[in-house]
Amino acid sequence: MIKSPASEAARRIRQFILNHRLEPGDHLPTHDVLSQHLEIGRLPLREGLSILRHQGLIKTRNKAGTIVCKPNIKNLGEPISWHLDGVGYEFEDLVLARACLESGAAAEAAERRTARDLLKILDALERLEACTSLPNDLPEEESFHLAILEATHNPVITTFGQLIQLQIQGVDLAKGTFKRHEESNKEHRAIYKAIDRKDREAARSLMYSHITVQL
Repeated sequence: MIKSPASEAARRIRQFILNHRLEPGDHLPTHDVLSQHLEIGRLPLREGLSILRHQGLIKTRNKAGTIVCKPNIKNLGEPISWHLDGVGYEFEDLVLARACLESGAAAEAAERRTARDLLKILDALERLEACTSLPNDLPEEESFHLAILEATHNPVITTFGQLIQLQIQGVDLAKGTFKRHEESNKEHRAIYKAIDRKDREAARSLMYSHITVQL
């Protein structure tokens, strides 16, 4: 597949950032220096920088130049959402994808979790259980699931899990009754206990059932 000059420029700039170990807050060189160093023209360079700005990887400030930014998972999710809308999918596809990934993540978390991970999962669980109004429990539920993803100590699993969560946000999942809210919290507690006792298969099965109950 032939890349456009703009996408190739964006790739070279990203590689420049990695090679020079630039961190969030660091400045990129001037356009002239980048153009010469990367051996690309000024126009493709500007277009490549525009792509990276749209992705949230850099920002430009007046008189301050171009600054490297910390990658934002929401910015990464936008092109994925656009792609999925283009190819077409059903809500059930999202739920099953999440169930497959997060059930495996729960099993890995049961294997790899540390005492610190357990405390983070438990803290999110207790805050979720303390929610008294249904509209407020979504951020806490995301925190619970994210804590389990992070307990795998696998950044690929964590990133893809968050990307799927982003696609589901804003969809009316719940049929949100307080009865379902209570049942969901019991499922969360059971998942936590399985991870606590390092029971991989129970954690996998409980998480898969918890997510697919929406279908």
